[in-house]
Amino acid sequence: MLRNFGSIRRWVLVSLTTALLPVCAAAASGPELTAGAADPLKLYGPTIEFDVFRKGEWVGFHRVRFERSGEDLVVSNMFEVEIRVLVFTAFRYVYQSESRWRRGQLVGLIASVSDNGKSLLTEAMLEDGRMMVKNADGGIAVDGTLFPTNHWNVAVLPETRVLNTLTGRINSIRIEPRGREDVPTEWGDVSATRYVYTGDLGAEVWYDDAGRWVKLRFKGRDGTAIEYVCRRCQGPEVKQAKR
Repeated sequence: MLRNFGSIRRWVLVSLTTALLPVCAAAASGPELTAGAADPLKLYGPTIEFDVFRKGEWVGFHRVRFERSGEDLVVSNMFEVEIRVLVFTAFRYVYQSESRWRRGQLVGLIASVSDNGKSLLTEAMLEDGRMMVKNADGGIAVDGTLFPTNHWNVAVLPETRVLNTLTGRINSIRIEPRGREDVPTEWGDVSATRYVYTGDLGAEVWYDDAGRWVKLRFKGRDGTAIEYVCRRCQGPEVKQAKR
């Protein structure tokens, strides 16, 4: 039985210091799965930023921030899209989440969505080896930990289920590599592997050879493609190497 969900939000908010798969073997030049265990502050720096485009027009942004809190990693996400018709806002979507990771495992998360004014809250907490998830349907408990659908962690690739933080549901998925492409970044084009999600969740995600998330594409509610373009995703080590 689910219990103590009233304390989950308090636990995560007090703990935090600041405010989207069996996989076929990736190509030999693809990202190392062990890169997911690397310190993302070294991999990305403190921030990842993407511009979001729809039909070739800028409609929003997605920002990820990393911070250390003792032995834990605190990750905050902010995604905002606004579609305007003439001078009017026809659609606005805002997603925020804060999660805590310990030794590579998700141990707590809060995610909120404002979908054109309709609100949705998801909470998750690891208790006694089980992930306790509270969502709009009530709650569910699953054995083991989960990866949320935030994409920065390449270690998600072998997984067959993920916590969809937009809906609060557990999605069964399969992720397969679909070839190599050059992807533009803040320091020029990088070679990356494209991975395709199928099952309960559809998306395309690109990772470079170091395991950095460099691009995302998925279909919006009306079937129109939404694409993330890297504004900052290569981290300080790449910057130093290109000097």
